Amino acid sequence: MNDSVLALPFDQYQRYRLVSDLLRQLRGSGAPLRVLDVGGRTAVLRDFLPDARIELVDMEANAVSGLVLGDGSRLPFKDAAFDAVCAFDTLEHVPPARREAFVAECRRVARSWVILAGPYAAPRVEEAEQVLQNFLERKLGQRHRYLDEHLHHGLPLRAAVESQLQALGARTTSIGHGNLDRWLVLQCLSMYLDYDPALRELGRDFQRFYNASLYASDHAEPVYRHVVVAALGSAALPASAQLLDAPIAPAGVLRTAFDLAGELVHFDRERQHWSEERAEFQRVVESLGHDLEGHRAALRNVQTDRDNLAAALSSQERDLRSEIAGLERVIVDLRHDLGSHQTALSTARGQKDELRRLHSHSEAEYRVLESEVLALRQAHADLSSDLEGHRGLVRDLENDLAGHRQVVTELRSSLEGLQAVEVELRRELETLRSTERGLRDELRARVSDLSATLADLDGHRLALASLQGDLDGHRRALADTRADLEGHRAEMAGLRAELNEERARRAHLEASLSQSDSELRRTLAFANGLEQSLAQREVVYEQLRAELRSRRRNLVRVFRPPH
Repeated sequence: MNDSVLALPFDQYQRYRLVSDLLRQLRGSGAPLRVLDVGGRTAVLRDFLPDARIELVDMEANAVSGLVLGDGSRLPFKDAAFDAVCAFDTLEHVPPARREAFVAECRRVARSWVILAGPYAAPRVEEAEQVLQNFLERKLGQRHRYLDEHLHHGLPLRAAVESQLQALGARTTSIGHGNLDRWLVLQCLSMYLDYDPALRELGRDFQRFYNASLYASDHAEPVYRHVVVAALGSAALPASAQLLDAPIAPAGVLRTAFDLAGELVHFDRERQHWSEERAEFQRVVESLGHDLEGHRAALRNVQTDRDNLAAALSSQERDLRSEIAGLERVIVDLRHDLGSHQTALSTARGQKDELRRLHSHSEAEYRVLESEVLALRQAHADLSSDLEGHRGLVRDLENDLAGHRQVVTELRSSLEGLQAVEVELRRELETLRSTERGLRDELRARVSDLSATLADLDGHRLALASLQGDLDGHRRALADTRADLEGHRAEMAGLRAELNEERARRAHLEASLSQSDSELRRTLAFANGLEQSLAQREVVYEQLRAELRSRRRNLVRVFRPPH
């Protein structure tokens, strides 16, 4: 059996392995069989029977080669077209109203055998499926589509299927497989391993372990699945005793499964605590991120206000410079006018002196000149008054200029204050970034711890491989012992033919009781050890939670200072 087949989920391996072994036995040394797999869009049967000609029919499409789309209750094939017609866990998904037609169609297109494998109605089987669905929903947060269909349609009645086949001219037998209690536990374990990506490789190792070590003996009653075999015409029924080992698990094999289950319980508890701490840490990081984003937004607002203020100051400075330049031009003009007035006054004074010299020549001319002097004096007074007004205007303009310069000084002081605020905000932002880097480093450390935990799981895988080697040695020894035992049994067969059957039943019951008692004792011992280990880990986790709460309070004080 190749590795890809051994790595199949154990529940899928069970049904395909049993039916493929059955078909090999029925074929014997004859030609390869032509087999129809109804509902077989995955073509898994081809991996188990590579030498058979296997054709597929299903209502759902798939990329696999040779798949025919068709309804099992209306098969698109001729009568007796196939040596054997098989259906794997399919009948329970057929609506009850079409099940008789489904069975009749399988009988119609079969030449020698009809094989219908799957779960059939029984109180404990239905209870086990409900327990599995509850586990998936409560533990993994999901519902299984196929289990929902089982509940919706109801499981088929095995007696009704056998009666219908017999009425259609077939001889029937049923072969059970998959101890129900073990099936339920292993299904929970298998789906849990597949749910967590970090455990899927370990899950594949677990499937290989079961398929190689436990499959052949896993048919102690009650069982989850039955294979109903119908033989047509002269075709033989299978010898079921030759297909499987005695329904007793090989020594030590179940211990490995219990150890794995215990480790997974331990891992699940640790992951639960780690997930809670990680969720709390992520909430703190998100809160700090929101605070940091608020600070960044505030900084952007301050930078925007600073840019707007700088633009306003620049505009006001340009306006002030323009106004100062205009005032300076006015002052130049006033000074020019003042120089003109002073020149005129000097000329008037010269004329006055000239008139005084001419006064002696003519009284009349003197009076005229005197009136002109008075006019000139009045003009001088007017000019002096104008000059004084211009000087007052110059003083007012100089005062306004000083006020504008004071405003510019105050605005520059405000700008320097804003720049200081910006520097402080940049320092605070750098502190936030440093804290963020610290938080990321701590998260990387926790991820590293998780990697170490996964490395421990790899160690368990190696131990499991070592146990597999020991198991193979035990099997070889068991085979030799069985050969010797067969010789002794052949010698005593005539004397103890009738007594052996009763003793075998009693031995089976005693072995089952002994195994159950041994497994219970190991389980109790493991549970006690697990309880002590969990108590110790609870103390460690409480310390970690206290440390995390302390760090969170420190972070809150840093990033959320009281107002």
